Amino acid sequence: MPASHQVAPFTRRTNSGDISMKRVLGGMVMAAALSGSGFAADLGAHTYAKTPVIAATVNAWSGWYAGLNAGGVWGQADPGASVLPDGYFFAGNVPAVNAVAQNQSRLKPSGATIGGQVGYNWQFSNVVAGFETDVQYFRQSARTSRTGIYPFDAPDTFTFSSSVSTDWLWTFRPRIGVLLLPSFLLYATGGVAVSEMKANFAFDDTFGAHESGTFSKTKAGWVVGAGGEYALLNGWSVKAEYLHLDFGSESITSNNLVFGGTSLFPSTVFTHSVNLRSDIVRAGVNYHF
Repeated sequence: MPASHQVAPFTRRTNSGDISMKRVLGGMVMAAALSGSGFAADLGAHTYAKTPVIAATVNAWSGWYAGLNAGGVWGQADPGASVLPDGYFFAGNVPAVNAVAQNQSRLKPSGATIGGQVGYNWQFSNVVAGFETDVQYFRQSARTSRTGIYPFDAPDTFTFSSSVSTDWLWTFRPRIGVLLLPSFLLYATGGVAVSEMKANFAFDDTFGAHESGTFSKTKAGWVVGAGGEYALLNGWSVKAEYLHLDFGSESITSNNLVFGGTSLFPSTVFTHSVNLRSDIVRAGVNYHF
């Protein structure tokens, strides 16, 4: 693109009246210059080049911005469990029960995310550094179960069931990028992520035994990602980014196994656990103040 046609990022549009006035004033200045006797003589000896617009050296990206975003989320979680056999289970069945408990099917939660972000940039030549924080509706959920056969009580079976879900997300992320063009920023980002992880667990068998456990806990984890942002006119920009989040694992224990609806076995202890990792792809729009 010729230098005279380049537009600095976030440039505000001018109206037609301003343009016409600038043209009139420019014509008057040119006419006055041509009237000088020395100009015509020197015209052939000098070449005048137009000064290029070097937008990258202007702090066009510096300052506060705010905007909205929306996208999709998918992830994976690995539920697990173990059983202390005292009480309900026949000792010969315990290895099979624990094998199924520890190798349940992987959960693959998915859903949607929508929210808003606020951030601040500092521009140093073609490098832009800053921070961003966002709050999201972060809905993802999944459920799975796995069934095994009691070796010494076949064909009777037992089943472990697990589910995991989230509802909201907050992140705080420093970010740093480089201007590949005056209007296009490519950046990397990373920081802290916080969400409320909810999980439900259950054990059932064909004899009529039932056990359950649940938790809802605010979990802090980490987030890394990358994206690109393109500056438009009048202070607006559009962006697309990818984020990977890891919230670690959480576990609970229970001893509420019930058989036949009334019989309790408090010495039979279940330990349930699950971890959660999520990926987000989203697009957004920002206004730069």
